[in-house]
Amino acid sequence: MKEISVIGGGSWATALVKILAENKIRVYWYLRRQMQVEAITRERRNPDYINFAKLDTDFIEASTDLDYILSKCQHLLFVVPSAHLPTVCQQIDPQKMEDKIIISSIKGTVGLDNLLPSAYLAKIFSLLEVNQGIIAGPCHAEEIAAGRKTYMTVCATNQVLRTALSEAFASNYIQICESEDLLGVEYAAIYKNVVGLVCGMAKGMNYGDNFIAVLVSNAIYELEILLTALGIDSPRIGSSSYLGDLLVTSYSEHSRNRTFGVLIGQGYNVEQTKDTMSMVAEGYTATKGLHDMATERGLNLPILNTAYRILYNYMPVKTEFKLLERSMI
Repeated sequence: MKEISVIGGGSWATALVKILAENKIRVYWYLRRQMQVEAITRERRNPDYINFAKLDTDFIEASTDLDYILSKCQHLLFVVPSAHLPTVCQQIDPQKMEDKIIISSIKGTVGLDNLLPSAYLAKIFSLLEVNQGIIAGPCHAEEIAAGRKTYMTVCATNQVLRTALSEAFASNYIQICESEDLLGVEYAAIYKNVVGLVCGMAKGMNYGDNFIAVLVSNAIYELEILLTALGIDSPRIGSSSYLGDLLVTSYSEHSRNRTFGVLIGQGYNVEQTKDTMSMVAEGYTATKGLHDMATERGLNLPILNTAYRILYNYMPVKTEFKLLERSMI
């Protein structure tokens, strides 16, 4: 792979662009704001997200012209919040996507049907699975920006695509783990954001490490129940793309979902928390999407249920955690 178009201008998109440009992959980068494009071109930094990361703009062309960016490459990487994906896709002519290979790195369900991002993209653009890939964790944009050792998961059923993505993203500080488990890795990436929220709530209410350790161990059990109910056979729960991603989101101070939860635990309501944070916490919308799916299947997932009742039924966080304590094993 010599070039790729990237759609999305947040912290995670910026981190991925940084890696690609360092590896001398030509990046055509779609951003919504002209100010952002000009600042990146002039200062070699994204002024809005992880602005301490220096970008090699010799290999980056940024633009607010979505059609132009899409026309430049066969490989497209979507890195937008799940709630914004439909708006972006509505601007794209499906006929222009017929020969494209689409990679997504989006960690939330999409629309009222609670579709996986990959499933939504496949539906909108009539994609075959062989032309899709996923970039997943466990990794935080801030540590990639700082050049810290990171393990990244590349998923695709197409071996040629897996190899191309692995070569594009591997570096002296990025270790690539390859997988064919598109569904499992994508659902795990969504669920772990919910767990990050709940761990943040616990932290915000001054629960200690002892309780949070039990909370995370129960979350691993819940994830296994969810994946089994969704028909995903024998997932490697202990692998970095499952357990590793869940752990880093639950414990890291870089986790925006954990930060969102901390504020809720400290007494902020949802709207106040959204106003306080400058970045999207995917776990908020993921909570509703996964809760709807679990309810349809008759699943009892106490951690997920707790998050839903606090965020969407506006139940008192302290009361809900007292109930949650009783369900922990």
